[in-house]
Amino acid sequence: MNFHTSHNANSLWHAGEVAADQKRWSEAERAYREALALEPGHVPSLIGLSTMLSRRGAHREAHATTLAAKAQQPAHPALLFALAQRLRHFHEYRLLEECLAPPAFAAQAPVTALAQAVVMLSSIGAHQSAVQMAETALRREPGHAAMLYVRGNLHQFDGGMEAAEQCYEAAIAADPRLFQASWMLAAARTQTPQSNHVERLKSQLEQATPGGQGEAYVAFGLHKELHDLGDYEGAWAALARGCAVKRQLLNYSLADDAALVDGLVDLCTPGFLQTTSDIEQPAVPIFIIGMHRSGTSLLERMLAGHTLVGDAGETGVFGAQMQLAADHRVPDRIDAELVRRASAIDYDQVARGYARQAQWLSRGNAMFTEKLPSNFWNLGFIAKALPQARIVHLVRDPMDTCFSNLRTLFSEAATYSYVQEELAGFYLQYRRLMRHWHAVLPGRVLDVSYDDLVQHPEATAARIAAHCGLDYQSGLVDVARSGGSMATASAALARQGIRRDRGHVWRHYQRYLEPMAQTLRPAYAGLGVEPA
Repeated sequence: MNFHTSHNANSLWHAGEVAADQKRWSEAERAYREALALEPGHVPSLIGLSTMLSRRGAHREAHATTLAAKAQQPAHPALLFALAQRLRHFHEYRLLEECLAPPAFAAQAPVTALAQAVVMLSSIGAHQSAVQMAETALRREPGHAAMLYVRGNLHQFDGGMEAAEQCYEAAIAADPRLFQASWMLAAARTQTPQSNHVERLKSQLEQATPGGQGEAYVAFGLHKELHDLGDYEGAWAALARGCAVKRQLLNYSLADDAALVDGLVDLCTPGFLQTTSDIEQPAVPIFIIGMHRSGTSLLERMLAGHTLVGDAGETGVFGAQMQLAADHRVPDRIDAELVRRASAIDYDQVARGYARQAQWLSRGNAMFTEKLPSNFWNLGFIAKALPQARIVHLVRDPMDTCFSNLRTLFSEAATYSYVQEELAGFYLQYRRLMRHWHAVLPGRVLDVSYDDLVQHPEATAARIAAHCGLDYQSGLVDVARSGGSMATASAALARQGIRRDRGHVWRHYQRYLEPMAQTLRPAYAGLGVEPA
């Protein structure tokens, strides 16, 4: 492939690619550096070097190298796609959207790459850019299965459930083994005896590779549809199968999470948290935290109804700035090494980096929501770097919360959620950490009961608005309004309005859930009640 650069630099870059393919990492890095010595702005080598630096843990240098590649303003679609992947790795959302913006990219890149690009754009909240790219790609290849699938997701995020279903069906027709389309199709609406996909899902379950991600997709989809139809025994069998498959694909340790809570409690004392950054933020973030499936999507939908609040969705921007300051990348949330380094990092650096990103996240609004539930791990660091931030914590019944996690197939998050004892044990650790944050950050975190949110929405919304420094507006409770995009597992539910019938679903499966109920007893003891 000719990238219109010097032959010698290209030859060295190619040698680096061959070495990288063969996992000879040091040799690959040396080849990229030699190419850059000849031509400092050689974008393929900058991208390759960034990847090698990440592999050996040089996180800040890898980030700087990626930015250097972006500064060269490459135009070739292959380079733009590779660069976008690196920018996504560092949560550089504004630059990522810029990278994929040139019309030539959507017009010339392979549609398979465009499908991945659409997912990247959607995942960072650049919804309209994602829709435009998907439409361009489908004009080029109307029957492309993967693009039909992601277009269906975009319809669902927009609330266009009928259009989403049509796209999923077309994707399955184009590729019968695109099992994630069947999984999303199951979630697009409540299935009925007259209209469901149970028989096809059962057939797909037999076709899926045993132990693979496809089997998990189909099993979770079958669980959802059988649950809708009231076949709770069959639904449980499908859920148990899906959870067992997914757990085998993951590496998770509850003991590691318990130790992580210990580390945060030891580090984040009142003395440590007393010193905060004075870097001014261009917009005030509202961090919405809690367990997954605790109502965080509903609350974000409510807050986004305020005229001064934008919704940034589930971003990893704050964690990305912590990782840059610590020169240590963690694929998901934080780890013990980052906590160890956190005592010595520059929180002004974190604040400056966050301010740079907030200009894009806020979309010009005075405030914006940061709805990554797992930011509860970061609250001490958020308090130090962003003293202006507001923090709202959703609290839902332990069994309701945990069972809702159990029956949700997450992409990369919530690795604890597929074994009942691990899931309930994680919940107890999360509650332990939240008790610590309340003790060392008095008044900073507003607890909001999910039951209060749905039973008394106006009064609860007014309390939340006051905590955030906002006046109450009636739009806060109009969550069924049109407009806006929600790229979460709760998108369909959150658009149905404020529902009061979502509690105690676990009772249909009570006889199977004794391990979860027993492990959660300390949580109920703290509330002074039994599971109800």
